[in-house]
Amino acid sequence: MILTPTSTDILLAFAPVPDAVRAARHSLRERGLSPDLDHTVSLLTSELVGNAVRHAGPLNPAERIVFHARLTDDHVRVEVADHGPGFDPEIRHETAGFGLRLVDKLASRWGVERTARGCRVWFEVDRRSGRFDRDD
Repeated sequence: MILTPTSTDILLAFAPVPDAVRAARHSLRERGLSPDLDHTVSLLTSELVGNAVRHAGPLNPAERIVFHARLTDDHVRVEVADHGPGFDPEIRHETAGFGLRLVDKLASRWGVERTARGCRVWFEVDRRSGRFDRDD
């Protein structure tokens, strides 16, 4: 018997306001984010949505931040898209803030994609990497 991993997709659009951060985290927990990944994924989600609110929101207050997450048994991928100009991911070494450095350290993989309509920042956290094992 072959077991197929279960997955849950979340697709939401938020106004670029600070409450979007809490709403994104809440949607992850509500839809079954694994407790052992909750802290890391919630922290990184807060960073990405917060950056979209802070940097793209003032440029385009009528636009929406698009939040997509895919939760599987051992892997989480989160994408946050906005209509801002995007950025070079290498700035994480040159900024005063620590948010992108956290993303770089805690995510299994992450990246930035500029699109015709703005920017998409994504990260993945993979339980199979062994970094999230818990001894009970």
